[in-house]
Amino acid sequence: MKTLKYFAFAFLATVALASCGDSATTATATNADSVAAASAAAATFKVDVAASELQWHGAKLAYGHTGVINITEGSLSVENGNITAGNFAVDMKSLKETGTEDADAAAKLAGHLTSPDFFDAEKFPTSKFEITGSTAAKTDSTTHTIKGNLTIKDQTKNIEFPANVVVEGTNLTAKASFSINRNDWGVTYGSGLSGAIGDKIISDNIDYKVSLKATKN
Repeated sequence: MKTLKYFAFAFLATVALASCGDSATTATATNADSVAAASAAAATFKVDVAASELQWHGAKLAYGHTGVINITEGSLSVENGNITAGNFAVDMKSLKETGTEDADAAAKLAGHLTSPDFFDAEKFPTSKFEITGSTAAKTDSTTHTIKGNLTIKDQTKNIEFPANVVVEGTNLTAKASFSINRNDWGVTYGSGLSGAIGDKIISDNIDYKVSLKATKN
């Protein structure tokens, strides 16, 4: 069996994050933090789930797999140019591979990844990201550093990653790329930590790319 990865937002949701660079930042998982609440003065942007995308990528030695997971809902709150709150949810049962034209192989991989070996989507059908904090952090490719609680299966951890958020009138776009260590969320199948050796070892990292588009309510 091969791998998983490219979970990307974080939060999570997927409001159009405008280009964040090609390399994914490895996010350190820490204890869950208090979820941020928007003030009455904040503008709320609702994620357009049809126009947003969450990609994942995972690898095993010399080869890897890429796919998508459907974002089902999300919103971002903006005040004085900063992201003050937000969240999004994804449907783990919708996970699929897009990196191959072999439909049978893609279906087999998706079936394994959604099984109890990995994400156990039947028992834990929804993963979510809830913002706990945000700071302006402008570089050539990013505008903010986002912190939030990422919930996968029954584990919630706080992560931090750079994002590019652009607000133009009533439209918001956001993009982010980051990696997580799946062991932190109890997804240990095929990991060296689970006793796998040699070509049975699957990379611990899952890479995510989030591209969100949202409209002001």
